[in-house]
Amino acid sequence: MFELRRTFIVLACGAALGLSSLTIAADGDTLDNPKPLADDVVLPLPCDGEMVFRYVYVLAQGTLDDREISLGYPFSEGEAGYKQSFIAGYRRDFINGQFTLNDLSADWRKTIRPQLPKTDAATPLKPMLYFIGKYEVTARQYAQVMSQAQSLASGEPASTCEAPEGMVGRLPKVRLSRFEAERFSAVYSAWLMKHHSDLLPVSGRAKNDDDGGVAFVRLPTEVEWEYAARGGQAVSRQELEGRLFPRRVEGSEEDGPLGDWAVFNQVAGGTGQAARLMPVGTKRPNPIGLFDVIGNAAEMVQESFQLVHAGRRQGAYGGFVAKGGNYLEGEGTLFTGMRREYPLFAADGTEQRNATTGFRVALGALSAPRSRYKELFEQWQKEGRLASLTDAIDDAQDPTQRLDSIISNSTDARLQAELGLVNEELKRNVSLIAQQREEAAGNLIQSSALVAETINNYNIRLTNLRKSRKQAVDAKDEASARLFAVALENGSSALDGAVAIYIDNLATGTRYTDAVIQAQFQRVKEELNRKPVLGKSLVARATLFVRHVGRYRQQRRADPQTILKELLASAAQP
Repeated sequence: MFELRRTFIVLACGAALGLSSLTIAADGDTLDNPKPLADDVVLPLPCDGEMVFRYVYVLAQGTLDDREISLGYPFSEGEAGYKQSFIAGYRRDFINGQFTLNDLSADWRKTIRPQLPKTDAATPLKPMLYFIGKYEVTARQYAQVMSQAQSLASGEPASTCEAPEGMVGRLPKVRLSRFEAERFSAVYSAWLMKHHSDLLPVSGRAKNDDDGGVAFVRLPTEVEWEYAARGGQAVSRQELEGRLFPRRVEGSEEDGPLGDWAVFNQVAGGTGQAARLMPVGTKRPNPIGLFDVIGNAAEMVQESFQLVHAGRRQGAYGGFVAKGGNYLEGEGTLFTGMRREYPLFAADGTEQRNATTGFRVALGALSAPRSRYKELFEQWQKEGRLASLTDAIDDAQDPTQRLDSIISNSTDARLQAELGLVNEELKRNVSLIAQQREEAAGNLIQSSALVAETINNYNIRLTNLRKSRKQAVDAKDEASARLFAVALENGSSALDGAVAIYIDNLATGTRYTDAVIQAQFQRVKEELNRKPVLGKSLVARATLFVRHVGRYRQQRRADPQTILKELLASAAQP
């Protein structure tokens, strides 16, 4: 009887909202997690609810390290959005996570560990994680959390939960101000820390509660939001640069229609029935399991708005940022880097509230909890050192380190200040060069794997040509035999040329430190493993290339025939 009544209520609510065609959640689904995934991580909400998060990770050398990424979109002249490039145009930024696997509760570690790249003590990079809401915060979740606000402030028992149920409860919470979204985050953080602090990630896993490493709920930063919306670690670098995240359809190499992933206005010319705000989770998720990042409710992020200037964020701050577009947008205007600026206050002085704007939450912590001071300082000391660029300079000979000593031993305050500025500028430029070299080393490894693949393809073609030439000779077809002989000669020259390029790449590889090669190899492996067809083969070839670089580093030479034999032998292995 209860299930019949619940179904009737859900259908009635759906009809009232124009949701008559909406599929009812399957048995076992919940209002807070209508589309469960095996690697979801969950925190409790008041009134027996739950907030579901998805993990995002960046391979990095530690907390101070980060990854450069693209935001926005490089509009072409005449393209929709071109005249607003100063709002959502292409720009560069940086991303990293705040938590390691060891910072998580046992349940979260058990869920996430199998999905992360395997690392050990010898692996230079490790996954740095952050967490973002799987869905937009719903009307039900908002009411559940805010029902605790008075109790947390006064210490009195909380009032009875009165939260909307059914499909109404699953609608994104809209018509709230930026301040109300932040207030929700504050109340939810206070409630979690009071009742479930043992479940929260803790940066550095410090025993001291005042360390500052305990996670709290906040709005995601714009970089966190956009990196996750684009597909994060689940997509290739090229796909991260795309206008929209990949939308894979089984049995097809083409992206599926955006309407399967997003709620937006699909009515051409604005006639007929317009799109409506829909319950979360009615469409398909993006590559890392986030729902409704495009369309439905637009989503607020943590920072104030900044214009786009010369490929970066401009220095003045404005209103609040809404990301991803909303259900009233047309498909032609929607893209993953979409953003709009809204005032914090309406014209009458009240807090600005939009019928099309909601939010999702993220988990954050202090970037520098005291438990990580030593680790961060050690990483900072290594930044900008010339020894990081080449094996020819050790730490003792590093000019930047020697300059540090000169500055510290100087008794002339003015000279100290001037040399200090020079030293910081030198370190900054060394860091930029190091970043460029790391990028180049990664490209070298990946391109060398492709050269090795080409060498194998050349060898297969030569083998087939030899068979064809023998058949022509046996058949006394002299004309065909001559043609095959010429093709064999050209093919052999191409093979030799490819081997020479491969060996040149080995020599180039030794110009980078072994630490850089190993770190970039780890990144390349992760990138190549995303390629469904050639990925496994290219990883094997990249592995052999890194091994060859190490040998070349010791011997300073390579024998072409030995290299060719080893490349072909590795290709023959299953």
